[in-house]
Amino acid sequence: MKIDLDTNKYFYEVMLSIMFSNSSQNAFDKLSELQSLERKQLFFVGGAPRSGTTWVQHLIDGHPSASCMGEGLFWRQLYYPLTELVENWRKAIQEKNVTQFSHTGGYPLPNEQDRDMLLATGILGSMQRQLSRWSDRGASCQAIGEKTPEDIFLFLRLRHLFPHARLVVISRDPRDTLASAWHMFVQRHRPGEDLSGMMEQFIRDALVPMERAIRTLFSLLQKDQDACLSITYERLHTDTAGVLATVYRFLGLSDEPDTIHASIERSSFSHLSGGRERGVEDKKSFLRQGVVGGWRNTIPENMNFIILEALGWSFPYFEWKP
Repeated sequence: MKIDLDTNKYFYEVMLSIMFSNSSQNAFDKLSELQSLERKQLFFVGGAPRSGTTWVQHLIDGHPSASCMGEGLFWRQLYYPLTELVENWRKAIQEKNVTQFSHTGGYPLPNEQDRDMLLATGILGSMQRQLSRWSDRGASCQAIGEKTPEDIFLFLRLRHLFPHARLVVISRDPRDTLASAWHMFVQRHRPGEDLSGMMEQFIRDALVPMERAIRTLFSLLQKDQDACLSITYERLHTDTAGVLATVYRFLGLSDEPDTIHASIERSSFSHLSGGRERGVEDKKSFLRQGVVGGWRNTIPENMNFIILEALGWSFPYFEWKP
């Protein structure tokens, strides 16, 4: 469904009056702002957690005419609750229609379009607040976007809501992704414990959404290749400037060498980690190590086999080596 912000204005007035209840601004004035924002180049960055989405976010946000902040958590914290809300609303009205108003036919039931309108309003409202924080740079923002890794599962829906939006997906060798996730989400919280027995289950559980993410990417590329850009963590390592120039052009941004160089410097591992070079591990840091192939120090060969058995079919496309 494509969201037409010129229709159902009463619905939007109610929603916006709730969202911006602390503001004296008229709801329809706010609606006009969201309409203008929707005409900008919106974009979304996604991928598996620990695959490099934060690096991409910083690299894009380093452009003087772009804003990319994370994380809006649109998939898990907005889409799912809204789906449940509308379904419960529908059930409640339906029950009334059957029990009390069967003689009149009852009240029209809310549907998926209502959910999508709420979702689009929430996302645009979030980006409008994001843009207000960006305005102190003193330039016109040409592209505004958000990165939440798991929002890749929402990308097909986002393309329906915002037909002109661009989607950037970063993929990383799943063994490096899983090794990084293991250190971030498990090992760092249980130092000194013997966790060897937990790793296989951790990997098997994680492989399910990882495969789903890869298949979602392939579906996006097949259905709408011009709207989706696929990059890899490994390529971003070996040719940061080249990949970043491609990303900038994809988003309609200038790709002058000076702009790219400045963004790379501000987004470097050393700069973001406070002076630590790549390969120097800090298990307590969000930026733990930042290397390619480090999984060999974490994942044993028998578990490598499990990963290859599940996802090895995708390796040739990404040029990952088994």
